[in-house]
Amino acid sequence: MRLTWTFYPKQQPAVTLTVIYLPKLDGQSSAGYLEINSNTAYVGWNSFRVFNHGDQTEKKALFASLIRVDQFNPVAIDN
Repeated sequence: MRLTWTFYPKQQPAVTLTVIYLPKLDGQSSAGYLEINSNTAYVGWNSFRVFNHGDQTEKKALFASLIRVDQFNPVAIDN
């Protein structure tokens, strides 16, 4: 599943984040991963639900907790 979330930081241009649910990330202790160059987040179900139904404060907090990576490789993730 995929969704997009656009937020508007003060005095900065809008940021659009693509959020992709990966079942392989369910049960991970981290919130998920943010591929910096593509501005794409790869997350488990709990994080996906927050991006889909949470309020702006919850979404911003979750965004801040994503692990930043240059390139996300789902094969390298251990369950």
